[in-house]
Amino acid sequence: MTPRHTPTFAGTLILTGAILLSASTTAAQTSTADEIVDLAVTRAELQRDAGLDQAFKATLESITEQLDGNGAVKETERATYRQYPVEGVIFEELVAREGKPLDEDDAEDEAKRRDKFAREVRERRTKGEDPEPEDENRVAFDSEFVERYQFDLVGEESVEGIACWIVALKPKPGKLPERRRIDTALNKSTGRLWISQEDYGLARVEFEMASSVRFWGGILGTLRNTVGRMEFRRYDNDTWLPQQIDIRLDLRILFSNIRRRIVREWIEYTPLPLPSTLPG
Repeated sequence: MTPRHTPTFAGTLILTGAILLSASTTAAQTSTADEIVDLAVTRAELQRDAGLDQAFKATLESITEQLDGNGAVKETERATYRQYPVEGVIFEELVAREGKPLDEDDAEDEAKRRDKFAREVRERRTKGEDPEPEDENRVAFDSEFVERYQFDLVGEESVEGIACWIVALKPKPGKLPERRRIDTALNKSTGRLWISQEDYGLARVEFEMASSVRFWGGILGTLRNTVGRMEFRRYDNDTWLPQQIDIRLDLRILFSNIRRRIVREWIEYTPLPLPSTLPG
């Protein structure tokens, strides 16, 4: 996993230019699905290395729906988060539940969690480790992700006025890497990618598990199905950021059936101020 770096004004300009130059000089020549995906991954990795996603703070609304066997909503939970960089890593702070600000005790707990987060990031960086906390469920659009799939160019479509290629993905045959628990589900998922023809930004992802995934040997739990959609938007003409994630889960744990729909929507991005002077 590529370490995150605190963005600098000069570094952001240089790497942004590299992203746009790479896309513009190859767009007319690109025709195969593998070439398109490789350039999209290169672009995403350059954006992460430049720290461009840390140039914004954001407000995020999260809705979790409990569903019955027919898909009807039984219960809804709402939460509001604020996302911003802490020690060069994005931190997600809970600021409201059910539309109401946190009470004093909960706000104090969040402040303590933020302090702990910052301390752990500093400690990992001092040890030369990836400063971002390990997350078993994190999925990044990178070389490790795409190496497990084979791709087919299946069409073209406009997304929010941006012309995109549509690339279908399915797992490669044979044994695939399973470093984390989430890899088991990824190795059984199919889907489609919408990739911008202008700059190879990832505009949309749709995915579905092709078969169930058993955890703990299937004795305690089985993820029977997952269907999801992720939308991204381009900001400042060069930075692609998440806009919405919509996932449906069908999970059996012991003798309980758990069905959830989780929607996370970034309702506002605000650019953070750039340094007033170039680094010396």
